[in-house]
Amino acid sequence: MKTRNFTKLSLYAVCLCSSLGAMAQAELSTNGGVVTVQYNNDNAKENYQNITDNDVNTKYYTAHTDIWLQYQSAYSSILSQYSISSANDANTRDPKDWVLLGSNDGSTWVTLDTQTAQTFAARFQTNTYIVSGAAAYLYFRLHITASNGAGAIQFSEWKLTGSAAGPAAPGQLTASISGYNANLNWTDNATNETGFIVSSSIDGVNFHTLDTVAANVHHYADSGLSVGTAYIYHVRALNATGVSAIAKSPVVRTAPAPYAIDLTDYVNGRVTDQYNTTGAEGIAKATDNSIYTKYLAYHSTTWVVCKLAQPGTATRYAITSGNDADGRDPKNWVFQGSNDSTTWVTLHTQSNQVFTGRQMKRTFVFANTTPYTYYRLNITANNGDGLVQFSELEIYGTGTGSFPTGAPAAPSDLVTTSVSGNQIILDWSDNATTETSYRLERSADSTNWDFSKVLHPNSTHFYSLELSPLTTYYYRVRAENNDGNSEWVYAHDTTLTSTPPATWKEHWFEHRELLSLVYSNSSINMYYDSAVPRTVTWMNDDMTKVWDYVKSNYGSFSDPKLNMVYHSVAGFSGGHPATVFDDSHDYRNVADLGGDWTTRSDWNLGASIHEVGHIVEGGSKGVKNSPAFSIWHDSKWMEIFIYDVEKRLGWTADAQGTYDDVIGGVENYPKPGTHWFRDWFYPLYSRSDTSAALNRYFTLLSEYFPQHNGEYTRDLNLGEFVHFWSGAVKYSLKKQADTAFKWDDELEMQFKQAQIDFPFTYPDELAVPDTTVIDTVKTTACHVWPNPASGYVNVSLPGKAAKYIVSLYSLNGVKHLSRIAQGNTITLNTSNLPAGLYILTIADERQRAVSKQKVIINNARH
Repeated sequence: MKTRNFTKLSLYAVCLCSSLGAMAQAELSTNGGVVTVQYNNDNAKENYQNITDNDVNTKYYTAHTDIWLQYQSAYSSILSQYSISSANDANTRDPKDWVLLGSNDGSTWVTLDTQTAQTFAARFQTNTYIVSGAAAYLYFRLHITASNGAGAIQFSEWKLTGSAAGPAAPGQLTASISGYNANLNWTDNATNETGFIVSSSIDGVNFHTLDTVAANVHHYADSGLSVGTAYIYHVRALNATGVSAIAKSPVVRTAPAPYAIDLTDYVNGRVTDQYNTTGAEGIAKATDNSIYTKYLAYHSTTWVVCKLAQPGTATRYAITSGNDADGRDPKNWVFQGSNDSTTWVTLHTQSNQVFTGRQMKRTFVFANTTPYTYYRLNITANNGDGLVQFSELEIYGTGTGSFPTGAPAAPSDLVTTSVSGNQIILDWSDNATTETSYRLERSADSTNWDFSKVLHPNSTHFYSLELSPLTTYYYRVRAENNDGNSEWVYAHDTTLTSTPPATWKEHWFEHRELLSLVYSNSSINMYYDSAVPRTVTWMNDDMTKVWDYVKSNYGSFSDPKLNMVYHSVAGFSGGHPATVFDDSHDYRNVADLGGDWTTRSDWNLGASIHEVGHIVEGGSKGVKNSPAFSIWHDSKWMEIFIYDVEKRLGWTADAQGTYDDVIGGVENYPKPGTHWFRDWFYPLYSRSDTSAALNRYFTLLSEYFPQHNGEYTRDLNLGEFVHFWSGAVKYSLKKQADTAFKWDDELEMQFKQAQIDFPFTYPDELAVPDTTVIDTVKTTACHVWPNPASGYVNVSLPGKAAKYIVSLYSLNGVKHLSRIAQGNTITLNTSNLPAGLYILTIADERQRAVSKQKVIINNARH
């Protein structure tokens, strides 16, 4: 429960409990510190961000009578006074008894002031209290133990006033990267410091103290950094009185490591662990080259030993986090080598490490010239859970031995399941460990294989969509790598009928109603329960238009028809969606709602469109899930979706009503006080090509964001969210995100990493505002051959005269090649690249992407 402080201008009367002389003091609670509270209020309009907004017309309310709230100051301060302002109503909720405490570590507290039987003479009344003492503190906590009679506490403002106590803050902190080391330099502005505290972070949230250097020092070297990782540094001066404000470095990033052999890929190696863990999440999964499996130890510490068939010289290693439960991530570990598995030599040590996402790979480099037969990762602490896990351990270096050769093992157990008139689901067993991809092909006659799809390694599942009803389809699947291809495995199935059933028995959640089909056309099927009057028909035309517009703007959703389900039976309210990926609703696009549907009220229309919006976010472009749901929750995407639908259908009054309803909305997510529609969606919508920008967001997600087996594998973080929406509107939304979400170190690091991981580009500023014309510009189709490529790849350019930047990225966003090209074609030398799937991008001289292609590199191993 944290918020960065911001100030709004407000004028109001102040009543002092004591007479104060003039003091050269500053308001501490607006110095850039952090507020934390014991109890968050789910109603964002009455949450804790209001206590430091300088506006007595807002308030913080909590249904508790024993609470604490805390302010971590930006620097050590001597507190001279503080004030509390009453809220707008209910004087029985005013704070009555409390203790004000100070601390320098957030754990050990000293009482600064105690008050009992306090009252506030009026609403919006400010009571101010003097604090004596000369000690400085970094943390201040107000512990309220009683209200004035109510079972809740509320107040509008909490202000702290005092003076800075520590030394002057350092200035002009710079950070530069050399290899896998960072060199820091700063200006020493203090005359009384005893030293400088240096800390670093890879996520902008968790800062780890690296060292405390002596007074008058103005540089520091941080060595042994993780490969291909962004870092931010803080430096603050300290003395016996306290600490200064923080000097903050720009975000810097280490280079990706050059290609090297993973020693765990040599044949006849062996991996063991401390507990002989077996099974689906056993030790064998630690080196199986799949991030979709994991090693899980039912202990908070463990060791993993990789024995090589012949000694190899390791110079770096990588750990990839698991799919969930970040508390299980390794935190502290030692990486060691041995030639007898008894005497171990420490090669690298890490502590206080974090993984900023799920299935995130972190690589570490160290100096070593000695070959070892055994390598051990000894994990001595995790991030707080009772278990420890990771999905992959890779050890890179030089060695002797052989890799698995030949074509990968063929898949087996290929099963097809016909689930609807437009979809067949395929499942198979992945028996290969050396595949670089899977290939799936489809035919309508078992002879002409006119559909081909390259799938990621470790694939075991495929949604075959956009099919015709009552049609037999033939499928074949094989594994592929640079040494050859496995045998095909075959299966076939016939799609079901697309004729909607006259009745449909619900079997999801608590729903068990027998639904009746009351209306059907080429776009929708309308189902009612027994209580909805059959004379209610306004939805027929409206929802037909809604679904037709959705398909025209966002594309097909496999099933050409939308199934609207309306309930009026007692006990049903609200609504829920389903997509063609959901077996719970028989693989149909469904909007299921409960209520009184007699009239075309604002709520009835809006709720119906709302559920369709969930189908768009959860099933767009043939990919399952909504990676942004954890950010915008339920309703924030729907606000702009509903507004756009109503505008595009010409329902002007409805669109204005939606605008009026949501423009003042405020939420606690992703940060307290967020105005989603006012500060985010409406500005980006109105300053872009509106509907096309909304669709382009889902297109970019489908092209760049990680997927496995037809589903997005994780959620977006906020920086990635801003990046994808920037791509959607075709200019950087960093300034808008600062307005909406309050830009901070964490968001900055996420955003910069996203620009690397997902290499589409856009200008920093909006070039030509366009709020009326829907974009019809298409990406230029450029030819890439051969594909798969071995040693080289040719690329045709969009235009002969212009200059272009042709780049090749791996799927994790690392740029491997970049060339400036002019003319008809360019040839890229790919002979030094490891085999795998890459993204080739072509950008113009303004760094705007004009084409992108997927390229398979099949270079032989060396």
